[in-house]
Amino acid sequence: MIKKASKEDTYSYSGWLNSDKFLKRAFAITGYNAVAALVVYGIILAVVIVFFIIFGLVGLTSVV
Repeated sequence: MIKKASKEDTYSYSGWLNSDKFLKRAFAITGYNAVAALVVYGIILAVVIVFFIIFGLVGLTSVV
């Protein structure tokens, strides 16, 4: 049986958050944070656009 020369992670699950390498874990957290921010800001933007469409059209029709 031949052993590999490189050091393997100690966990059987090879996800980035369970890695032994600090940079790999740091980039995983940064990536999850960026995706979460995009989702939250996307929802806020959608609500604001709907708000402006509803109240913008109401404001235009009341002037005429």
